[in-house]
Amino acid sequence: MTANRITAGILSLILVALLGWCVFSGVGNAQTIILLGFGTTLGILYTMFGRLPDWIVEFSGGSITDDDAPSNIPPRIYLPILLGAILIAVAAFVGVIWAF
Repeated sequence: MTANRITAGILSLILVALLGWCVFSGVGNAQTIILLGFGTTLGILYTMFGRLPDWIVEFSGGSITDDDAPSNIPPRIYLPILLGAILIAVAAFVGVIWAF
C-alpha cells in the first residue's frame, strides 16, 4: 500500500465515524448523511483499488478524472490538507458538544 492509499483509508475511517455519529445521534439532516456516505464510498473505493473505478469516472461525464492526469493536484498535496480540515471539523464538533 502506498502512502496515498493509507491516508485515504484513514480519512475514510474518519468519515465513517462522522457518518455513524450523524445517524445514531440524530445530528445533521439527510443531505449531510448522503454527502458523508458518498465521500466514505469514494474513499473506500480509492483505498481498495488505488484509483477510482472507471464507471465512476464515466458516470461523472469526465468531471472526476483519474489521479494520473497531469491536470490534477497531486494527492500528496490535497490529502494532508483534507486531513487537516477534517481534524479541525472534528475538534469543532467535539468543542461545541462539550460546551453544551
